[in-house]
Amino acid sequence: MWTYDPEAEGTYVYLHGPTPPGSAVKTVTVDDAMVNFDLDKDGKVIGIEILAAWPGEQSPEHKQGLSDEGESLGENEVSG
Repeated sequence: MWTYDPEAEGTYVYLHGPTPPGSAVKTVTVDDAMVNFDLDKDGKVIGIEILAAWPGEQSPEHKQGLSDEGESLGENEVSG
């Protein structure tokens, strides 16, 4: 199961179905805070948070740095 929040531009993947609040006792950040693993009390990964726009969607901040053709403009360039 997964969820997507367009305002936060974040996707959350539940690895073992929905988890009750407080199930994640630790969050491990990977890839410059773009990916976070939630761990349970036994250290097992129970969920993965991915902070990135949904394919085909871009945040207003990102759109400001693009030309009409979708090409990057100068210092606002986003590396992938």
